[in-house]
Amino acid sequence: SPDGFSAMHSEYKSAQERRLPTLIVIKGPNTLERETETKTFIKEIKTDRHTYERFTNIEELQKKIHNRLIKHIKDTYHIEPTADQEQIARGTIQVASAFERQRLDLLGWGEMNKNLAEEIISKAEAIEISKLEEQDIIQSLWQRGYLWKDEDENYFGTAAGILLLGKDPTAVFTHARIQLAAYPGTRRTHKLIDHDTIRKPLPLAIEDAVAFIKKNTRHPLRVVGLNRIEVDEYPEEAIREAMVNALAHRDYSDAGRRIELSIYKDRIEITSPGELPEGLTLTKLLSGQAKSRSRNPNIAQGLNLLGCMEERGTGIQRMNDAMLNHGLDKPEVKLVEGEVLVILPGPGDNLDRIKIPSNIPGMMAPSIEAKLNKRQKKIIEHVLKNGEVTSGWCKEIFGVVYDTTYRDLSELVELGVLEKTGKGRGTKYILKSKRK
Repeated sequence: SPDGFSAMHSEYKSAQERRLPTLIVIKGPNTLERETETKTFIKEIKTDRHTYERFTNIEELQKKIHNRLIKHIKDTYHIEPTADQEQIARGTIQVASAFERQRLDLLGWGEMNKNLAEEIISKAEAIEISKLEEQDIIQSLWQRGYLWKDEDENYFGTAAGILLLGKDPTAVFTHARIQLAAYPGTRRTHKLIDHDTIRKPLPLAIEDAVAFIKKNTRHPLRVVGLNRIEVDEYPEEAIREAMVNALAHRDYSDAGRRIELSIYKDRIEITSPGELPEGLTLTKLLSGQAKSRSRNPNIAQGLNLLGCMEERGTGIQRMNDAMLNHGLDKPEVKLVEGEVLVILPGPGDNLDRIKIPSNIPGMMAPSIEAKLNKRQKKIIEHVLKNGEVTSGWCKEIFGVVYDTTYRDLSELVELGVLEKTGKGRGTKYILKSKRK
């Protein structure tokens, strides 16, 4: 700072001038040899008659701050946390693993996905991407715990930064890969329909997992009124929620296991290494009333900023709603040999149980359908089946003159149902929403 003091020392002085509450903890034992500036700072704290405690690691620091804040609030405002609040707080401290805070000099800033980094900081700082400078992005990622810098001012990814932004996180954490498999029946066998391994940053890994499921599940066609639509076997929202939870809350300190996604004829299974955080039971989780608690808060925050997840602890409820709205049974969540297993039950052989989503694009509004005559409805059915229609086909099928055919097709164009392509004898009409 301009006055020659460190940033922390200046902050301390500012707090004293404003008579703000000051809770102090000092890292290391009293016998630790310190620089002259640090000795002066500690002496000033003692002169100001502040009490303080010492800590040795980040977990101990969290507990010290927690206890001192509770004491300050109790002494000042005569308020104490409830037993439930205290349990949640201590559980949060315990589950916030040291894994994601690791400082590793293995992946530098140049090996990070810059597009994802821009998006995170744009959302976090509420600044348009076009107005962000690279140094601003680096500085913000450093402040948020996704980067760290060495003595030579070189920036490297922390464990959380590598998993979220590293072009290939498995270059550092081989167990961060996601194993994908699709089986022909209802059991795991040596025969596979398809398989793959994802080795991308977490946000892109989610997209690849969704794409793999779409590729290896069914998409029956449905005709609704004059609309023919393709529906998914499983609701995408539930798939995304299950994958996000697996990636955000897994125990990354367990290097012997990886996340696995398995597609069977009657279900999808996603396994994530790690037990539930302390204080969270399976019953409470399945009730949808569990408080938000993350084993990897930095990773969860990054996925939240990228729009992949919410931090409100409502993931199970959103999965339940998505599955039920799709005509399927609720997801099952089990604890199996130190892993969380999420099962999305499928429709089996009864594809008719799948409900048509209410937000399907291209659906014809009833108000438009009411304006169509019988010929126009037949024309649309033909386009839905064959992709296009010509005036010649209309004249031949309906036995009408050219003016009638022209009027039918022109009205469909005006209503925004069809659009005209080509010229002369090459003129065709296609669905407006289908043109690329």
